[in-house]
Amino acid sequence: DTRSVIARFSSSVPSRSAGEAGRLTPVLEAARTARRRETGQALIEFAFLMPILLAFILVIVDFGIAVDRRLVLQHSVREGARRAAVGASVNETKTYMVEQSQGLLDLTDITVCYIDRTSNGFGGDQLDGARVTANYTYEFSVGGGEMLTAIGVPVPSINMSPSAESAMDRAVTAAPPC
Repeated sequence: DTRSVIARFSSSVPSRSAGEAGRLTPVLEAARTARRRETGQALIEFAFLMPILLAFILVIVDFGIAVDRRLVLQHSVREGARRAAVGASVNETKTYMVEQSQGLLDLTDITVCYIDRTSNGFGGDQLDGARVTANYTYEFSVGGGEMLTAIGVPVPSINMSPSAESAMDRAVTAAPPC
């Protein structure tokens, strides 16, 4: 019966005096104190883990930028090979590639040469091949590089050397061999 359970429960709870009426029972007081201590612990754990998580996220962002740079370079190299295949001079091809690379490449970073596929001793004839190569070094910068430098680790870098070949449509004079 419900009344007997309530009566047994209320008889096992010690009665409180008027001064103790606002206080919690010792069990509830201990739980409240433990919870208060754990909030400080969570804050300390967060303070330790946050820099690690932030560094990890920044390295991922930096790597994404490196992949984007690789795609831009590969596009520039393919366009340069097409330009060289239709008869553009070496300087015209390099200048066009610098424009296509969105400022990532200089003229000194680009190599244009011609493959003698017809075996006549001269590269740059019709049906020979044009090979274009670019050299670029990406250094991590957004977060990974700066954070690593702060702790004394050298900044990591990625060397990129995309190249492309295309069959010649028109002959070119003064073609450097590969």
